[in-house]
Amino acid sequence: MTALAAYTALPVQTRAVILMTLSALFYALTFVTVRALSETFSVYQLVMFRAAIGTLVLLPWLFRSGVNVLRTDQWKLYGSRAVIVYAGNLCWFYALAHMALADATALSFLMPVFTSLILAFWMGESLKLPRVVSLVFGFAGAFVVIRPGFVEIGSATIAMVFTTVAYGAATAMTRVLTHRDDPNVVVFYMFALNLPLTLGPGVWHWTTPALWDWGLIAAFALLSLYSQIFMTRSLALAEAVVVMPTFYLQLPLAAMFGFFLFGQVPEIWLIPGAILIIGGSYYSLWSEARQRRAESGR
Repeated sequence: MTALAAYTALPVQTRAVILMTLSALFYALTFVTVRALSETFSVYQLVMFRAAIGTLVLLPWLFRSGVNVLRTDQWKLYGSRAVIVYAGNLCWFYALAHMALADATALSFLMPVFTSLILAFWMGESLKLPRVVSLVFGFAGAFVVIRPGFVEIGSATIAMVFTTVAYGAATAMTRVLTHRDDPNVVVFYMFALNLPLTLGPGVWHWTTPALWDWGLIAAFALLSLYSQIFMTRSLALAEAVVVMPTFYLQLPLAAMFGFFLFGQVPEIWLIPGAILIIGGSYYSLWSEARQRRAESGR
């Protein structure tokens, strides 16, 4: 029996967990490649690489579908999202280059918290008790990790917090955009509209990659792409409440990679902070999944 046949013979939920585990691993390795590349290239050039590679990867889909598929009347929202994503990418790459990978990963889990908060105020989505608990626990966990007033808050930490806010806003905008446009169109515009913003600063801060660098850049592109693909397919097979615990494996993986590859020793405060952030997020997922099952059983 081949590995593919053995995989397809597994129960659906088991396959979903395997895919989400791979997603967590690839996300953590993406952080590693960004950290390694940042030692040679500026954040402006790295963000340009990401936008260019993302656009190139989606061009075959565009050729198959035809340019007419890109028609939309939501240009203002697309443009606003492009600016926010660009700023978030710059801050994200800067944070990964200047702070411990484990700390950056823990704070990145705040993104759904800000997404819920923004959607509540913008789209009028209700902030039910589970989401309020997630917000409170998430912010409490962030304070434990950052410890303002007890340690000096560096620019990298500020950049990472801004990244979670920016990505939370971008995710909220994406949800609105997909109400009227095809999801593939929404994803394509995220990269394609970002590319013009990145070209000027990216070329200005250009460093010519060596042969080894191109290999690392290619790894970065593939890891970024497949981390998203594995997550999407996992969530298509099983509920988030089932697979998200394995997604959070990227935190210990990032800590392990940070320690062995970059000599980063996580502080003890990372553990309770991460428990609060992850615990609040998972409680929200669990409560909403239980409510859906109760309503479907009526």
